[in-house]
Amino acid sequence: MSEENVEVIRRLLEAFNRQDSSAVADLWTPYGEWRPAYIGGGLLEGAVFRGPRGAVEFVQLQAETWESVIAEPVKMQDLGDTVLVEVHLSAVGRGSGVPVDRVTWNVFEVLDGKATSGTVYTSKERALKAVGLEE
Repeated sequence: MSEENVEVIRRLLEAFNRQDSSAVADLWTPYGEWRPAYIGGGLLEGAVFRGPRGAVEFVQLQAETWESVIAEPVKMQDLGDTVLVEVHLSAVGRGSGVPVDRVTWNVFEVLDGKATSGTVYTSKERALKAVGLEE
């Protein structure tokens, strides 16, 4: 089952990169929570987007903020119901043209082929701690 979970998250990131909010929403449970580290071009603590509707809102907000935004999975680690993803995030600001180039670590929980939660960490150490794999 866990290889399937990795595939769910791969499809979720591909849909995000296409800015396909409908496909992103289809991969979230009604109670799923997305906790990004960045939104609207800045670091954001505590934002939560809930359920498929929240996923759509997040994708649309990114499309408004960025001329282009790509979350490229560098490494995906299968941890059973949890998937840890090292992500290379590259974007260009819509109004400013300012490029962004960062690495984040995303932790997703998956149940029955849909994401139940996703949290973005700006440090590898915090992500590893979140999944119980402290270095």
